[in-house]
Amino acid sequence: MSSTYDELNVRTTEEILKNNIYNLQEQLVNANKRVKSLADTLGNIIAMHKDIEYHLQGIEIYVHDIKGLLDEKG
Repeated sequence: MSSTYDELNVRTTEEILKNNIYNLQEQLVNANKRVKSLADTLGNIIAMHKDIEYHLQGIEIYVHDIKGLLDEKG
């Protein structure tokens, strides 16, 4: 025999709070996954930036050397 309480599917405050906590935990897990993904992406971008800077420094050295050679001949 079910009561009117059961038929209306009324939840207690404790049930509502437990559900809210579960939902917040789920949101926190998803947020942490996004933060980790962004951190990984940022790490990759920083690594590429360092690599590009290294290559640009090499190009600057070559340009400097070529200018020096041209100045010597000129």
